[in-house]
Amino acid sequence: MFLKQLHYLREIDRLRSFSKAAAACNVSQPALSRAIRQLEDELGIVIVDRKKKVFGLTPEGARVLKWAHDILRSVTEMRNEVSLSRQELVGTIRIGVIPTAVHIVPVLLHAIKDRIGAFSADVSVFPNVEIIEKLVTKQLDIGIMYYDQCPQAQAFVVRSLYEEEQVLAGSPAYDFPDTREVSWEEAARFPLALLGQGMRCRQLVDIGFQTAGVEPVIRLETTSLELIHAEIMCGALATILPISSFPLRVPPMGRLQMRRLAGFSPGSIGLVRLSGHPPSDFVARVWKVALEIDFRQQLDNLCWPPAGQGLSGNNILMEK
Repeated sequence: MFLKQLHYLREIDRLRSFSKAAAACNVSQPALSRAIRQLEDELGIVIVDRKKKVFGLTPEGARVLKWAHDILRSVTEMRNEVSLSRQELVGTIRIGVIPTAVHIVPVLLHAIKDRIGAFSADVSVFPNVEIIEKLVTKQLDIGIMYYDQCPQAQAFVVRSLYEEEQVLAGSPAYDFPDTREVSWEEAARFPLALLGQGMRCRQLVDIGFQTAGVEPVIRLETTSLELIHAEIMCGALATILPISSFPLRVPPMGRLQMRRLAGFSPGSIGLVRLSGHPPSDFVARVWKVALEIDFRQQLDNLCWPPAGQGLSGNNILMEK
């Protein structure tokens, strides 16, 4: 049995097509088909159900596919270990994070380096549903996401990191109330750029406006945080976003106003991993480091001035 055969099988299942899998693997379709036939002969079973018009695996094939995923993942981890030892790195971690929590990741990465040592990280940005899918298929080690949206809780280990805090934010071009908080009615007066309706943080914003019985002035909806940041920094629009979606290491003092929203129902951000898949020693250590970080305090320290400073003139970051 060759690793190449298992790789072919994984690609056939992923693409649901022999021709597409052959193209992805950079081989001819006859060569790929022969490799799968050889694998079936070696194992003495039928893997691909060729009697049906619609592509599918036999029950035995589905079990072989599971082993293929596990074997190929183990081979990848072995190669990573060898590479890490050559580079004198302590480990590698694959993290999936929702867009609005991206800016807390550097806090985690810096803590890992300080407490464990030099390492390699592969960080990808996905919506909640894709993080779950990639955890299940073992393409990610941990996810940072809305953990209250995690299905089949018994299949995952979940730990809370912080409660998301969303704010009304805009440039000094807008006359925000000189108060610690604004109401939903006040926020509804400003032209807003918001994330798309399919995103959890946007759904919480919609609930806030609906509960207050007001209609917001929405001028832009997008899945791009970068576009929203650009629009508000040039003074074109205001926004409602979680604090964690703004660059934390460069507080926008003097350039961006932020106001808390009264009575906002926060989303719960947490750390998630598979429960039935024991993590490697390094991933387990990263998990422990993440749980020791007070992300809420980090967000407060980086985004709000110390208590007692208050608001004056163009000092537009709020007092906590």
